[in-house]
Amino acid sequence: MSADGSARPIESGAGPTPPPDPWRARVRNGVVALVLGALTAWSVRGTGFDLGELFSNLKQAQRLIDDSLPPAWGFLPRLWDPFLETLQIAYVSAVVGGLIALPLAVLSARPIAPLRAVYLVSRNAMNLLRTMPDLFWAMLFASAVGFGPFAGTLALSVFTVAVVAKLLSESMEAIDLGVLEAVRASGGGWFETVAYGVLPQVLPQYVSYLLYAFELNIRASVVLGLVGAGGVGVVLKSQLAMFDYARVTMIVLAIFVVVLMIETVSEFARRRLVGEIATGRR
Repeated sequence: MSADGSARPIESGAGPTPPPDPWRARVRNGVVALVLGALTAWSVRGTGFDLGELFSNLKQAQRLIDDSLPPAWGFLPRLWDPFLETLQIAYVSAVVGGLIALPLAVLSARPIAPLRAVYLVSRNAMNLLRTMPDLFWAMLFASAVGFGPFAGTLALSVFTVAVVAKLLSESMEAIDLGVLEAVRASGGGWFETVAYGVLPQVLPQYVSYLLYAFELNIRASVVLGLVGAGGVGVVLKSQLAMFDYARVTMIVLAIFVVVLMIETVSEFARRRLVGEIATGRR
């Protein structure tokens, strides 16, 4: 307050912030652009990426399109059983993988794991499962149990464990820890804390992740079929080997329609189930 009673502005100890140096910003942006350009050129050379070669083969692409259209509509009834097998593989692997992922997610969540050693082991195990692609697991199980839908189911079960456990453990780390403290204060042990303090909070997310994993398994099972793991992918591989592109187009079109239908139904079910669970909790 000044002597005449007027308010005096508060003076801060630090001086005014100097304006950014435009020359330094331009140099930094130039260096970043040069690094990205060099990385792009190096990657293009390493992969043999050549747009000229692509455009020079447009006639072959046109011939492939002519061989692929129209689709072989008469081949559609023969896809019924392979598609049912694909659905069965995706469903069983979602159920089995979801059941295994639940305890793994609990042990991989930092606030919930009973011991730090358990947390580290579970977290590293989950990361190991996520590191290996589903094709690796399919080839591994195919060599162990033979080619067929069983190998595909085992591979996608591991894939489901990796996806659901990762997402669910992150959801568990974001829960309200006050509920856990309340359960412990009332005399509950670790199992009671998980059952009454953790699972009710993450149940909607868990259901949502399972349905999402089922959608992913539908797509992945088609790819795994290309290596002999059952489903419609086996049929797709056989038709590619015979260069019957009209049937290949029919298979791809059927896969697109089925995946679109399953995704729509799964999204609707996910919203309804998650909404009902959340309403029941309230």
